[in-house]
Amino acid sequence: MKAKVITNDLSFLLGFRLGGIDGLILENEEEISYNFKDFTKEKDLALIIFSKYCYEKIKDEVENYRVENATPLVVVLD
Repeated sequence: MKAKVITNDLSFLLGFRLGGIDGLILENEEEISYNFKDFTKEKDLALIIFSKYCYEKIKDEVENYRVENATPLVVVLD
């Protein structure tokens, strides 16, 4: 199983890349939403990690997804 990161902070992403977790640096709501939807379609993805900034941009969409789906697990880190 894999994990992916969605963030706006290079340092945040680099920390995860050192641990073997890939991800994207995104700024605007449309990019974040598009990539979140794309990640949720990956069958072998177990975890999506959001930075707080990116989560806040699409909070309602993420919460609706969490209610209806068990996997991948979505977590938010500061």
